[in-house]
Amino acid sequence: MKRAEKFFVQYLRDNNLKVTKERLMLLEELFNSTGHLDADSLLFQLRNQGKRVSRATIYRTLDLLVQCGLARKSRLGREHYVYERVTPGKRHDHMVCTGCGRIIEFYDSDLDERQRQVCLEHNFRPSFYSLQIQGLCAECQRNE
Repeated sequence: MKRAEKFFVQYLRDNNLKVTKERLMLLEELFNSTGHLDADSLLFQLRNQGKRVSRATIYRTLDLLVQCGLARKSRLGREHYVYERVTPGKRHDHMVCTGCGRIIEFYDSDLDERQRQVCLEHNFRPSFYSLQIQGLCAECQRNE
């Protein structure tokens, strides 16, 4: 966490942005989370802890964390986005249930290898890769 904080502070300073306690608090909350957060759940969590922060500050800070590479933003549905911390060297993909919104993370080394091979075959250097499979989880299938 300390490395991420130092990196974020330097990123803010390099871009002539203020280093505020709210921004650092949001970074800490994201990095203490084990899953995916949306802006509203983050706001709810912080307010339950007695911390004051505006919804606009949350959205702006999450965008900054994505821009500097410390967070990843994933779209779930038409207008719903979730955020997760980026852990270097720990790539994973997502299955998203369109019934209940559940997010299942998975890693498949064969899939990773195939993606690497496709890039090599096309002499392509990827800068970002994301896979999201949408469908119904086992519980939602049982409830159909």
